[in-house]
Formats: sequence, structure tokens, C-alpha cells
Amino acid sequence: MEHKMRLYDKPFQLMLAGTKTVEIRLNDEKRQAVQNGDTIQFTNLENADQSFKVEVLERVQFDSFQELLKYYDNEEIGVPEDYQLSQKLAEIYQIYSQAEELEYGAVSFRVKRIE
Repeated sequence: MEHKMRLYDKPFQLMLAGTKTVEIRLNDEKRQAVQNGDTIQFTNLENADQSFKVEVLERVQFDSFQELLKYYDNEEIGVPEDYQLSQKLAEIYQIYSQAEELEYGAVSFRVKRIE
């Protein structure tokens, strides 16, 4: 199954380059449908003409973003190496609310680009 998601420019470019290999999302109904082996078409939020596809290699559910962020190293998720947990959480909470997190939990997708 193919899914469509959008990414801000910085994580889009990091994933395009192969540096960022894990995408973090709220585990809402849309993301619950994504399974191992599915494809995701990522479109750049800042330039809708840019997109690429990835294959989902691994889907992992977490109760919280904090638990998820402790599981991966910074490079895998596309943040600077010196970022602390509080900084990573602050960035996520600019996108998702803590109420949403409590309701749905978090999910990660380990991906690889496909041509």
C-alpha cells in the first residue's frame, strides 16, 4: 500500500540524502494503516514539486515521544548530534500536542529510499 505524507524542507532534504532514516509521527489513524513493506511518498511542504518514495522497513509503536526519542540516535531521526531530549521534544510539540500524544502514542518508520 502507498501512503502520502509531507515533510518540512530540512527533514525532507536529510531523508533525500539518506542521512535521516527514521521518520517520527503521531500514531493516529492515518499512521496506524502504515505497515512494513508499504511505501510512503514524501512531498516537501515548502516545494510541492519535490517528492520521493521510501519503503517502510520497520514500524515501531511507542507510548510516548520521549520513549521513541530515547530509542534512536540523533542522526537516525535527523537532528543535530548535540540536541538533548528536551530540545527534541520541544520540536515535536510544535507539531503535535501532548493531548494527541496521550490519545494516540507515537510511531516510527525506519525507511529506505526507492528509485
